[in-house]
Amino acid sequence: MTTLIDTHCHLRDPRFERAETIAAVERAREADIEMVLCGYDAPTNAAALEIATGKEGVYPSVGFHPHEAAGVTGAMLAELESLARLPEVVAVGEIGLDFFRNLSPHDAQRRVLDEQLAIAARVGKPVSVHTRGAEDAALEPLTTYSHLRHWRDGDAPIGVMHCFGGTLEQARPYVAIGFVVSIACTITYPKNDETRAIAASLPIEALVLETDSPYLPPQFMRGERNEPLHVRSAAEAVAAARNEPVSRITAATTATARRVFALSELRVPAWS
Repeated sequence: MTTLIDTHCHLRDPRFERAETIAAVERAREADIEMVLCGYDAPTNAAALEIATGKEGVYPSVGFHPHEAAGVTGAMLAELESLARLPEVVAVGEIGLDFFRNLSPHDAQRRVLDEQLAIAARVGKPVSVHTRGAEDAALEPLTTYSHLRHWRDGDAPIGVMHCFGGTLEQARPYVAIGFVVSIACTITYPKNDETRAIAASLPIEALVLETDSPYLPPQFMRGERNEPLHVRSAAEAVAAARNEPVSRITAATTATARRVFALSELRVPAWS
């Protein structure tokens, strides 16, 4: 079975008890699925590191979600930078803007996003970016970040547009500045023609896959808790949208994820 990488999941969400988290990781690894565990606040950042310690194919990412922005202090950002510098941490994220739920003021969201992009640039790590209702607004700060990372054609991608919910026209500028677009299991939803258009039209090298577990399960299990095991549903739906073999989608998205997160490098868990 060919390896797949779930580039964005949350396994310390309240929907998972600790034993269930470990079981979900084991089910995925038995199916040859690797995963990036994304923190979104201080407790889940620590949990991502703890869960990943000693587990092959499980990679932590740390960040502050835009919902948390109003309460993020300078001390919290300094601690985040310390965590982001750890060799086992593969990215800064989940970060971004959310103008759909607006749980933090827009100015606070932008401040915290800019600070985290600067941290990512300093530590040389990619970012995992949330842009719900803010697909246009995020382009300017992410373009600035792309300049900080000295993006040029041929370099590894500098970040992931996580579970991108915009249009194909909105996705293309992000690919142009060095990001890849992550396709979640929502591509299986009957009314989600826009995500299928993105999957079909962008270069295959610009696509990665995710579950956003425990959220956004595939169509066959709507209303249930998602987990990394189901990233194969996203791969199958991308293959159908592109009229290509699943094996090609699996190989291409896995290779791209390894480039984004530098997963070919040896990583030694600092907390083991």
